[in-house]
Amino acid sequence: MTRRPRNDPPGSGPRPPRRSRLLRRRNVFVFIGLVIVVPALGQLADRLAWDPGLLTLGDRLGAAAAPDRPGELALCVDGPQFMAALSRDLAGARREVVVQTLAFEADPAGLALARALLDSPAPRRRLLIDDYSRHVQSDKVVGAPNRLLDAALAREAEQTRALITQLRAHGVEVKYGRPLTSPADLLRPRDHKKLAIVDGRVAYLGGINFSAHNFLWHDLMLRVAHPEAARFLAADFERSWAGRSVPVQGRFPGLDLVCAAGGGDEAVAATIGAEIDRAARRIVLECPYVTEPYLTRLAAARARGVQVTILTSERSNRLGMKQGIMDACRRNGIDLRLLPGPMTHVKALLVDDATLVVGSANFDFLSARLQPELVAVVQDRDLVGDFRERVLGPDLARSRPWRPDETSPVATALGAGLINLARDVTGALTGAAR
Repeated sequence: MTRRPRNDPPGSGPRPPRRSRLLRRRNVFVFIGLVIVVPALGQLADRLAWDPGLLTLGDRLGAAAAPDRPGELALCVDGPQFMAALSRDLAGARREVVVQTLAFEADPAGLALARALLDSPAPRRRLLIDDYSRHVQSDKVVGAPNRLLDAALAREAEQTRALITQLRAHGVEVKYGRPLTSPADLLRPRDHKKLAIVDGRVAYLGGINFSAHNFLWHDLMLRVAHPEAARFLAADFERSWAGRSVPVQGRFPGLDLVCAAGGGDEAVAATIGAEIDRAARRIVLECPYVTEPYLTRLAAARARGVQVTILTSERSNRLGMKQGIMDACRRNGIDLRLLPGPMTHVKALLVDDATLVVGSANFDFLSARLQPELVAVVQDRDLVGDFRERVLGPDLARSRPWRPDETSPVATALGAGLINLARDVTGALTGAAR
């Protein structure tokens, strides 16, 4: 017979070990955090980051005009001007229009594209969206713990599904590319191309997605009114639609095009690296995301006497990336200028005021080797002049120089280390790590 300890009250059993009680308490706090604190913090972050420009985006879209510059190549600066030009071309289509995008959302930007597709007289209309967009809306993961209280996000996701249903019901073929089969796939690089083609004669490529926050950012699309180049890009779209992207390159008057397949394909890194290496006098790079393999090459250009300037956003949505850029500029004497206001999503490299590199590719490790991308190398004097007049000149004028003493070296070194770690982890996940 087992004796009950003298001090135990009658009817009491053995007490649970102290460690078990602590674990139960910890689990209660974890549950409270997941159900209340984390979702509330997500809502607070959204309130702090909310852009009042969303209230007037519809008006800006309605008032925007397409660029009036003649010629085979033209720049569309920012989302409203791009949408005005694309809508005009879609309205004049006779055979087929195709659009490819990373993000598509039922907001003023997505609705503008849907309206233009539905109004187009082309008998065949296709929209290819990366499967990422089914799970991420407005740069937020639908159903994530910090989004459990986000009724607006759930409503936007439902409205996007309903909009796609309506597009299909009215004859627009819509397909999600590169299906995500598990939550871990969200960490893998996605198809990053942004492309539109009308009747195989006019094409657009660049950095603009069909989402409202992207239309509020500063960005570019290149309009190519060259049938051979448009057909070349149409063939790449067909491969993407079929799920079998391959790396291809094409050369046209004043324009080289690179279609990268991702997954370790070196075409983008080799193309951009070669332009940096051949610079003799001046390099200006505008992009929110700049990492290796380009920072080392920019440092080498600076060491051989080339004037190197990086333009990036003062309000970046990836703080570690911004700190990494600062770290490289501090160590290598590179001129860094910060743009105030809405984030710049421009991806442009100007070399010796003669060669312009634009497209969907950021100047970072994801675009360099891992994601499918489209890049254009332009040596058209008029187009380069237009870029300098309407983009680079105004952006340099409204930017401010960054001083190394205004940011802690510890913070910039930490940011650079985190970005390098992210590069290694992402490379390992894709099997494309070096």
